[in-house]
Amino acid sequence: MNDEGFCVAEWSLQGFTCSHIMVMMGLRAMGHDNPELLRAMSGLSLGMGNGLTCGVLTGGCCLLGLYAGKGGSDEEADPRLARMLEEYTEWFSDECRGKYPGTDCADIMQGRPDLKVERCPGLTLAGVQKAFEILDAYRFSPDNAERAKKD
Repeated sequence: MNDEGFCVAEWSLQGFTCSHIMVMMGLRAMGHDNPELLRAMSGLSLGMGNGLTCGVLTGGCCLLGLYAGKGGSDEEADPRLARMLEEYTEWFSDECRGKYPGTDCADIMQGRPDLKVERCPGLTLAGVQKAFEILDAYRFSPDNAERAKKD
């Protein structure tokens, strides 16, 4: 198991959900802790508590925003963020197509909580890997939140 896979497994066992883990991977790569952000990610857990949009999708978008989003009144979001989000959401839709009835948490879980252990860690790990792949393609350094070098 690779380091990312180990973290996903360990954090899942600690009770963190996919939306938490997506952002935790970014924070870990930066060497940061942010309990306030992690608490906020709880609002996306379990499909926003109602089986709606999967936290791998929403958390992955938040992970990309952690690097490329607006961070203060004197800062603008990276203009490539919309394309990065589009790439990630298209990937997620393709990843779920054919495997599950849809992309919502309820679709992935199919009303069976026992499937969480079987499905969520693998999908979360794939989401983390895809998000970091996108960050790399847009030249964001995963180990810090510095703005990407633009061509």
